[in-house]
Amino acid sequence: MGSGMRRPLQSGRYLLLLLAVLAVPASATLITFDFDAMAYRSSSTPGSNSAVQTYLNNTWSGAGLSGSVAVTGAGELSNNQYTGDGHVVGPSTCTARTSNGSCRTWTTTSATLGSTEGGVQGSAAIEAFSSSNRDNYIVNSGSDRIVITFPDPVYSISFDYEIFPDGSCPSSSQCGLNSVNLPDFEFLVGNSTASMTSGFATTYGAYPGTPGTYSHSPDSGHGSTEKAPQALRVSGSILFNQGVTTLAFVDWPERIGIDNLRIDTQCHGIDCPRHDAPEPPMLPIVALGLGLVWLSTRERFQRR
Repeated sequence: MGSGMRRPLQSGRYLLLLLAVLAVPASATLITFDFDAMAYRSSSTPGSNSAVQTYLNNTWSGAGLSGSVAVTGAGELSNNQYTGDGHVVGPSTCTARTSNGSCRTWTTTSATLGSTEGGVQGSAAIEAFSSSNRDNYIVNSGSDRIVITFPDPVYSISFDYEIFPDGSCPSSSQCGLNSVNLPDFEFLVGNSTASMTSGFATTYGAYPGTPGTYSHSPDSGHGSTEKAPQALRVSGSILFNQGVTTLAFVDWPERIGIDNLRIDTQCHGIDCPRHDAPEPPMLPIVALGLGLVWLSTRERFQRR
């Protein structure tokens, strides 16, 4: 085979080598913690904090990231077992009719993080309850807050959350002086538990029957309006251009729930910290590209 044929083949090998490097997967930066891989629980008693931490770390390392995630104050629930003692509102459906076609029996299903995906109270689509199609989520357990600390900075986050009704605020007239017991939710962020600031404005439970909410709960039945304030919402994407490592989901009175927690460990803003660029996986690609340019130039000189 002549030298004229060997050069194209050599260049072809260089190209294949470059494609192989490009095909090597980098560590994922966008991670979703949906908690569905955790064990199914058939009761309304939350699972252990250690089980939540194990799940977080398995998902973290499964994305190719190093270090350990720490969590405190968390427990896990499955599907729609927990309904705030029947006070969580949801859609009502007719389950039995009279001979003339009017509804005789109504059934109200609580709309929670465990019975919806990305649901908002007043418009949530209820999922069929099934242990084989579980929809797990985490709640604060034994504490007024869930605190999650990541080994690397987080630059954006989104999540579904629920403010469950509380017995200390059963109605608009019984929430204490100036509604001090009105169930609420705070999201705090920072780089340590000692220096945290608000991630967004405090959210308060809404009274059922107000615009954008359901009116009835299993406890109230279809004939009455539930009185206990509560909320089921989505956060939307929240950006932190300088990065944060610690997240706190806080409620008083408890309880709150968190589901579909999505984080991005890569900064994509215009004022990112300098240590975020360039990405380490790009360095060998750049080096190989420069090498191919040098080899191509060398071959051209040899042919002259």
